[in-house]
Amino acid sequence: MNVKNTNVTTTPEILKRKLGAEYLVPVTITEFADGVCKAGSPIGADGAIQNGSGVAGILLYDVYEQNPNGSLIKGEAVINLANAEANSGLTIAEEVKTALATVHFE
Repeated sequence: MNVKNTNVTTTPEILKRKLGAEYLVPVTITEFADGVCKAGSPIGADGAIQNGSGVAGILLYDVYEQNPNGSLIKGEAVINLANAEANSGLTIAEEVKTALATVHFE
C-alpha cells in the first residue's frame, strides 16, 4: 500500500468584503514558485506574475502547478491589501492599482 501525506491549509482570504458582484475571469497560470502561484499575486494576460501596468487581474486563490487553472479578479471587488501582499510575498505596485481602477485596495 502506497501512502502519501500532504499538508493542506485553509484558503487565504484576500477579499476584504464579498460584494457578490466581483468580476472574475478564468486564467491559466504559467509561472510558479515551488509548484504554486499564490493568491493576491498580480497576473498578466499571459498567466505570469506582472507587478506593473500590464496586469490583467489579481489571483483569487492559490493555484498549483498540477492544475494551473485559476480566477483573476478584474473589477468590482474590495481586496484586503495586507492579506494579498502577505500571501503573495509581493508589494503590489501603484501601477497595478491604477490599471485595475474598479478594484479597491484597502
